[in-house]
Amino acid sequence: MIDYLFYTLVSLGGSFLVYHFVLKQQKTFQFNRAYLIITLILCLIAPLMEIEILDTVPSITELSIQPSENNGIFHQAMNGVTVSEIKKPDHTIYDMIWYVYLAISLCFVFRFVKNLIGIIKLTKQDYIRYANLKLIEGSESKNASSFFNYLFINSESLEEGHYSSSMIQHEVVHCNHWHSLDVLFIELVLCVLWFNPFVWLYKKAIIQNHEFIADHLTVKSGIDINMYSQLIIGSNPTEYRVPFTSGFNFIQIKNRIIMLHRSKSSVFKRTLKVTIALLLFSGIFMLSSFKDLSKPLVVVIDAAHGGRDSGHLNEKDIVLNISNALAQYSNENIKIITLRHEDEFLSLNDRVKFINAQNPDLMISLHCNSAPNANANGVEAFYYDNTKTNSESMKYGMSLLYEQLEGNFDNAKMNTASFKILKDINCPGVLLELGFLSNAEDKAKLNDTNHQQKIAKALYNGLLKASKIKF
Repeated sequence: MIDYLFYTLVSLGGSFLVYHFVLKQQKTFQFNRAYLIITLILCLIAPLMEIEILDTVPSITELSIQPSENNGIFHQAMNGVTVSEIKKPDHTIYDMIWYVYLAISLCFVFRFVKNLIGIIKLTKQDYIRYANLKLIEGSESKNASSFFNYLFINSESLEEGHYSSSMIQHEVVHCNHWHSLDVLFIELVLCVLWFNPFVWLYKKAIIQNHEFIADHLTVKSGIDINMYSQLIIGSNPTEYRVPFTSGFNFIQIKNRIIMLHRSKSSVFKRTLKVTIALLLFSGIFMLSSFKDLSKPLVVVIDAAHGGRDSGHLNEKDIVLNISNALAQYSNENIKIITLRHEDEFLSLNDRVKFINAQNPDLMISLHCNSAPNANANGVEAFYYDNTKTNSESMKYGMSLLYEQLEGNFDNAKMNTASFKILKDINCPGVLLELGFLSNAEDKAKLNDTNHQQKIAKALYNGLLKASKIKF
């Protein structure tokens, strides 16, 4: 989510700067409108896409090994030194930020719905047909505004012939070009991305360009440009305007007058500007949507026990199911290699040999816990405390534990231990005890297929988040 927000902020910022410095002063109004709407849409979906420029990440072939009959002592007593106990937080800072975001977004949605209902009520009033418009008279403002083919106008304004003819022609342009659709779209985007300053700048640019289009085509229809300019100057930009409507007075008067009297650039210059804008945006789009070709995090998953070594109760089956479920999440970001795929026995030496042969970035050994005290519950993580890999192991262990606290278990502990599976590997390693089979509640979760899927998903999320933390 953070990545998406960052990429949309950067891409929208870059796209708007291209419009501001390359296109804004050009009288390519229809192209400018298309540019603003299309680039806004593309910048919102680009971070969700993955354009693979170069397929430089090779697939990792999983090596097969033969089971050994040398039965290593793997199921040891978990008596490592406790480093810390992790309590499930009631509300984290991220939760509070999320709640604030949702509250403000709901306010924007309420505002949108309220304004939309209000304008729909106005359209239910009696109207007079004029060309493609339905004129609805009111007394709120002298200046007119339109919503699709509805024109809201002050009764007194209709009595001023030169004003009403120019103004109505202006609103006819808004109606014929469906400008209200653009306004509704940008208002909906603001309900979600209200915190992005470039969305607000996009809104201002879109509505301003609507007015440039309407002014240009109104004068082109035969209305005197000087008289029309005086009409714009005489409008009051502070008066009330119906929400979601295109208003005759809505844009800054100075900008409209300047654009109205500006000479059209040569065809060559306009073509050059448009080409530059398209090339610059293409670069922005590619940068915000290309597939990340950085080296994936390679993780070996050791589903403990297997074959004649069943572990606690049906521990070997539970951890195998979770391991296989986790393997389904393997992708270009997190490459999952499972040590065993079925119910087979592998010695500790074979496990260590296989792990080191993969040269992974991390090893996770999955287990289920058991204790004489039936009330003992939760998840525990163990890592080998040495100077070479302890910081990386602790980082991944903490991240994996925190994710398991989100809906799977109520408490977690981080421990150190010198187990062979942790001590003899050449990479950071974490041994996870995923709940207590001696506890009724944990046992029910561990034996539930749906909950096994949730545990696997939480493991993947923990890996993904920890992989982005740099030391």
